[in-house]
Amino acid sequence: YLFCCSYSHNVCPKGKFIAFVSTEAETDQPAIELKPGIDLLGPVDEIFFDMYDRYEPVNEPGLDNCFISTSYDATTHFESTVVDVLNMYTLITGKVLDLSVDLSAASAAEE
Repeated sequence: YLFCCSYSHNVCPKGKFIAFVSTEAETDQPAIELKPGIDLLGPVDEIFFDMYDRYEPVNEPGLDNCFISTSYDATTHFESTVVDVLNMYTLITGKVLDLSVDLSAASAAEE
């Protein structure tokens, strides 16, 4: 996964970018696994590497009433985390969360 943000996001000086290149490590050499994504960036001022273990719940929420989310994964926009939280909401409440919005009702009233 590759994520990039810039001055327009108010996170770095003009002309600079901050980029995240991430993956699920499959070997003990993650820097080599990330190289194709890093090469897409062109010249880089500084690189930081970090690795995190991933955890998944092993309990049975139906038995112990304890709802535990999984750890973050390599996705840079939290796609899988959002799905995990929505699934937990459904398990806890028994309902699917309705995130639809009536934009006409959300708009400011015309005067």
